[in-house]
Amino acid sequence: MSREVAPPTPSLNPWLGRERLAGLSLVVFGLFALWAGSDLPSFTQDGIGSGLLPRALAVIIALLGVVQIVVTWKDTPESTGSWPIRDMLPVLIGVFLFALTIRGYDFGAFAVPVLGMSVATPLSIIFAGAAAKDVRFGELIVFAAILTAICIGLFRYALGLSLPVAPWLIGY
Repeated sequence: MSREVAPPTPSLNPWLGRERLAGLSLVVFGLFALWAGSDLPSFTQDGIGSGLLPRALAVIIALLGVVQIVVTWKDTPESTGSWPIRDMLPVLIGVFLFALTIRGYDFGAFAVPVLGMSVATPLSIIFAGAAAKDVRFGELIVFAAILTAICIGLFRYALGLSLPVAPWLIGY
């Protein structure tokens, strides 16, 4: 027995189709990257500067977004459907928690202490893992502990990045 798949519903707004929304997102991301890297030098007296590659990639991404929009212009756009915000929220919270706790942040009267990778990484993995419908928290905790150890070993010791590991415990 084969299940019949319903045809995709067309979007009422042509800009809310999947392909056009993806192209528009690429254009916006490319323009944002151009703006964010605008203070990096493209060329110096010694040759190529540190801003040439990010600027070139930003232009390529924006141009690919324009191509995506142009190619799909004559098609009837397929709707993106409903977006499960409830499923995306734990992932966004996990990313923000990592950003706030890895090096700390000062909100004026309220300050988040520097917790380092030993706390920020498992915290973000556990919050983001809560988005899965079939999550087993015991397995998620084990996965977070293993991935934290790998991240600390890779980023701090193998690559030598100056990321804090556990400043509240070992001082760095």
